[in-house]
This record gives sequence, C-alpha cells and structure tokens, in this order.
Amino acid sequence: MSIIKYLDRIKRMDDLIQRKATGTPDEFAERLDLSRSALMKYLKLLKEINAPLEYDQYRRTYYYVFPCKLKIGYESKLLDDKELVHINKKSLRKICEIVSV
Repeated sequence: MSIIKYLDRIKRMDDLIQRKATGTPDEFAERLDLSRSALMKYLKLLKEINAPLEYDQYRRTYYYVFPCKLKIGYESKLLDDKELVHINKKSLRKICEIVSV
C-alpha cells in the first residue's frame, strides 16, 4: 500500500473519531474498507503514538478522551532575513546551473 493511501486512511479515522461517528469496531472497519483485524492494527498504531483513544460501549463509538489534533505533514515557519538570503542564494545557483547547461 502506498504511504499516501495509508496516511489518508489514518486522517479519515481521525475525522470519524473526532466526530464520534465511528460506530462499532465492525462498522468502523467497514467505513474504512478494512477488515476488523486491520482496523485493530491501525487503532494500536494510534495508541502507540499516544492518541488518547477510548471506546464508548454505550454510544458505540471511539472517541478522544481529551481534545487533540492529529498532525501529518509539514509546518512552515517564518524565516529571518539571513535564512531568506541563504534560500535565495541556493535558488539563484540552481537557476544559473540550469541556464548554463
């Protein structure tokens, strides 16, 4: 399975958990087009990365015990002038390499 499909599935799981709309484990697995055993592996992974995940048998849904946010991807940061100059020099060198070829 591609990493993108894997991460998309985890994001979808997180969305359903955030909305408390997973249903039972069997329903949750079906919503994700997974087997129940595959779902359990994903849930184990979430717990290994410290997701505060629990199952409410009365409401029949997984939920987060306290508010949290799953982050997958890159975060940008504000750059200072020195960092901007460095990046611009690298970009200019690359452009010059391409043009001179």
